[in-house]
Amino acid sequence: MSKLFNLGPNTFWLDVHGFLMFVILVFSAFLFGAIFFAKNADAVLVRRLKISSVVTFVALMLLMISGIIPDVGFGPASVFAGTIHNDFGTFTSHVTDDSLGNFTGPLLFDMMEHVSLIVPGLAAVVGALIWHYKERVITVQAIRRSVLSLMILTGAWTLAIGGIGVYITKVLTFPVGS
Repeated sequence: MSKLFNLGPNTFWLDVHGFLMFVILVFSAFLFGAIFFAKNADAVLVRRLKISSVVTFVALMLLMISGIIPDVGFGPASVFAGTIHNDFGTFTSHVTDDSLGNFTGPLLFDMMEHVSLIVPGLAAVVGALIWHYKERVITVQAIRRSVLSLMILTGAWTLAIGGIGVYITKVLTFPVGS
């Protein structure tokens, strides 16, 4: 009897990782849009900015942790190499020990782990500015530009790290055409 769902612990953590990225996208888009488009700040908007900044920071921390947890040795290449038959057709995978070794591509993976610590730090600075300056984040142009600039830098850094992660897991581990 086959299983309807095959969900191992690493699959769970990678799904959590993907879900957290979606949560971060939603809350950071609200933060940026609310600060960029709002002209007047009321107590409700300030409270929503504070909540969103905390949720974004916590989600970024959890994103970083959930990306590290499933990083374990995959085992020998023979586990991944072979022919697969399913409803979509027959597929042959040629995975070698070298391509599995690239999963942790030493330079890229180390770089991704170390620079990922900066993203929650930047998000914490944005949150601290929102909590400290409250409505002035929207009404004072210098503070507004500073917060928006930090948010753009945080977003760009997150996209760069995400790009490295996708490259490591999708290209180096299982090269196109393998």
